[in-house]
Amino acid sequence: MAKLIEKIKTSADTVVKKMLSTEYPRWKNILSTAFLVLACLGMVGAFSYTVLNYHQLNCYSGLLIASIIWCLGELALIAYLYFWSNIPRFARDAIGFNIGFANIWFGLFVFGLEAC
Repeated sequence: MAKLIEKIKTSADTVVKKMLSTEYPRWKNILSTAFLVLACLGMVGAFSYTVLNYHQLNCYSGLLIASIIWCLGELALIAYLYFWSNIPRFARDAIGFNIGFANIWFGLFVFGLEAC
């Protein structure tokens, strides 16, 4: 039983060290940044294209401006994640997940709107 407890403690220490690590492979950093930027720009770009090309949606121009500001905020956060390496792994992963999840909800909301 004591051996099992020691093994669990060792495993927990390893997990904690990995989660608090600020070392992040360069290729992973570039790949995650590219994916998040494409997701952000793709969603806002698709909404912009839809609002600007379909006249039935002109009443959503205020939402279009807000979505552009939201996209700029996301891009600033993505740039912070890319350029600074002092962010622990758990925080970096959580921020990336939140950006991706926010883009999904934004898409569901925006493309669920009805014409004016």
